[in-house]
Amino acid sequence: MAVMTTLSDLAALIPDAVERLRDVAARTPIQLDERLSQATGSEIWLKREDLQPVRSYKLRGAFNLMSQLTEEERRTGVVCASAGNHGQGVAYSAAALGIRATVVVPHTTPRQKRQRIRELGRGQVDLVLHGTTYDEASEEASRMAETGKVLVPAFNDPRTAAGQATLIVEAFDQLGFVPDVVLIPIGGGGLVSGAAAWLREQHPEVRIIGVEPDGAPCVAAAISAGRPVTLNEIDTFVDGAAVRRIGDFTFDAIREARIELTRVPEGQICSEMLEMYQTDGIIAEPAGALAAAALPTGGSARGCRSRRGHGCSLSSPAATTTCRATRRSSSGP
Repeated sequence: MAVMTTLSDLAALIPDAVERLRDVAARTPIQLDERLSQATGSEIWLKREDLQPVRSYKLRGAFNLMSQLTEEERRTGVVCASAGNHGQGVAYSAAALGIRATVVVPHTTPRQKRQRIRELGRGQVDLVLHGTTYDEASEEASRMAETGKVLVPAFNDPRTAAGQATLIVEAFDQLGFVPDVVLIPIGGGGLVSGAAAWLREQHPEVRIIGVEPDGAPCVAAAISAGRPVTLNEIDTFVDGAAVRRIGDFTFDAIREARIELTRVPEGQICSEMLEMYQTDGIIAEPAGALAAAALPTGGSARGCRSRRGHGCSLSSPAATTTCRATRRSSSGP
């Protein structure tokens, strides 16, 4: 009898998540990026999650969780904390499913994201501003959940992670071949947990590299300590990945998956955002450029090159793009 683990349990949830999201999340394109490919000497593919209705992959996790609620839970309503992107996913899902939602965001959330949450909710969402960081907003959302509302975690729930993992399943199907390496941006670890669960089961030979912003390395700190720890200070420039403390569930999944970690300075992320706009024509927010920013300096790019010469696969979807790099193939998109 197979031994069930955090990763195997999570992987088992992903096929059903794919079906739930089939007619909900957009099947966003995956594109070869010539600039990054030339800079790294590998093929770099971008998964364009910025083309989702909510401009990020966060819709996937929110809808997967909310669509599984009981009728009683739907009548009670939901609450979530967000730096902006998860809140948009919850708002979109609330409108689609007819569920009342309260979205708690820090005061630092950009005005355009706050407005977009209201628009996507179509009258189903109450927006609450609390604190100056995601973690402070999360504490308030948890307090509100104690009054009866159902909490929809941005990352620390297997249903959220399984929904977000559908991005990887979709990307591999579109590529038509198995890449050598996948780089994934990390905030609280939902996407990388789900992706690692699927990859370790379906393609264990693929290297997984998680990319954190230098100013908010909550996963690296947790791995070093052997448990989730709260960072004393964080830089909120990469607001979509600025998390003080990784979740218990996502920590267990990431530790079991034994992924590689790297960190990128905020200035380098800013430079990549400009390159994406000026050269690629992609308007990326900081979290959307996070994984791609790990490549041009050569550090992560050299590490991603395969001894087989098949290049690397990069994923950086937080709010805008998912990147992948891999070998040349006539079966590509």
